[in-house]
Amino acid sequence: MNPNLDAETTGCGLCGSTSGRELYLTKDRLGNSDESFSIVQCKGCGVLRTLPEMGERELGQFYPHDYWGMPEPTEQWISSSQSEKVGFITRCGLQSGNILDVGCGTGFFLRALTANSWDRFGVEASAVASRLAEAKIGDGHVFTGSLTELSAEDSRFDVVTFWSALEHTNNPRINLEKARRLLKEGGTLIVQVPNAASYQAQIFEADWIAFDTPRHRYHFTYPVLERLLSETGFEVYRKSYFSRAHNSHALRWSLQARLRTRKSSALSRARYYMALAIVQPIDSTMSALGRGATLTVAARAV
Repeated sequence: MNPNLDAETTGCGLCGSTSGRELYLTKDRLGNSDESFSIVQCKGCGVLRTLPEMGERELGQFYPHDYWGMPEPTEQWISSSQSEKVGFITRCGLQSGNILDVGCGTGFFLRALTANSWDRFGVEASAVASRLAEAKIGDGHVFTGSLTELSAEDSRFDVVTFWSALEHTNNPRINLEKARRLLKEGGTLIVQVPNAASYQAQIFEADWIAFDTPRHRYHFTYPVLERLLSETGFEVYRKSYFSRAHNSHALRWSLQARLRTRKSSALSRARYYMALAIVQPIDSTMSALGRGATLTVAARAV
């Protein structure tokens, strides 16, 4: 692979540019196919995107049935696994109102919210996951499909969330424009994505597990995401680069991918555990410096 290769694309979903520079050649970490995927930096706006382009039906084939966290976990597990998300919205001063979770899966985040304080709604492309979420959240509260297909009145919601969801969309700008219409003036949009400018992405490159091709279509840095939010009617007022769950998960699996050899050996396993012990303690420091593996922002609708 030539990192300076010009890659012609069908059009960036942020700026429309059809020209990009190939950075990495990757494989599907879940092994759904042996196909290779390119991560290309758009020459127009700088965002990284996955090629080739795929329609929703084709892309759906790369999601295994257990991708959304089935079978049913305990309520204690749901509360624990969603505590970072609930804590983030609490620190944003968000305590009640109408909330829409885009890409809600089986509804774990919504179920972790207090039902007496929040009127909870979700959007989920998977029909199986959507039905499971609706069974727990309430009839008519989960829409099966994409956000752009959702029929809802403007200014309905106080909060719209994209927890690890925006990077899965083929048209991030269109999704954010729709979210802005659905939000009340002064409402909050929360977006959590892998940080493509993180130290993990720079160390592991194509082996970084959070690139997760081909499911992740766009790969954001904070400057690119902040500019896109500004252009679609939002103003960022809080950001974080740390996630106890996502950062450590990406680190462990990326190290395994980097250190793995064709024939596993005791030496390669020892190198893996030694590297894990050395690198993990510095993750919090790197996050504090804006280099953490997970980028979470809260933006006000203006």
